[in-house]
Amino acid sequence: MLPVSARRLIAGAVTVAGLLSLPLTATGADPATADDRAFATVLHCVGQIDMQVVDVPGGRASGRGKLLCTEPGGQEQAAAIVMSGSVTGGGGSATGTRTSDTISFETGKKSHLTMDRTFTRLSGGTTGPAGSVGNGRVDSGEFAGAGARDEGAAQAGTFVIGATGTSYFMDRYTLTLGR
Repeated sequence: MLPVSARRLIAGAVTVAGLLSLPLTATGADPATADDRAFATVLHCVGQIDMQVVDVPGGRASGRGKLLCTEPGGQEQAAAIVMSGSVTGGGGSATGTRTSDTISFETGKKSHLTMDRTFTRLSGGTTGPAGSVGNGRVDSGEFAGAGARDEGAAQAGTFVIGATGTSYFMDRYTLTLGR
């Protein structure tokens, strides 16, 4: 029989392994977008986006970007994304948005999404580094019914606070659609 200290160490390791295997989902989150094990990727895109946000609830949020998308086992294809919606909340360093997005693929097909995103300024000045994270769903078109999640970061910056709102530029943007 193993000494007590060895048995306790093994029991602790088993407990930690069990806890790590539990899905971590936020209250009310769509499990398909919060749990990687339930999210089979049908499309993965990388690229950049520019978003202009009027930082008041109900303010306008609009933007566009260029993407390079790949289906599992498929060829890369260029796409453009156009985002239009409104500010849902925030203040301070974080601003929430809800947008209706259209992805136009070079094949002529389109996907129409609804996305909830949070843009976060990572410094207190009028310019500096920023990030974004979002979840949503493909409402119609190509990949209809798929869940969507995205994340943005900037290698060189950047948000800029101007007279009419804040501009965000994410040059490390990823968008993943899955079921």
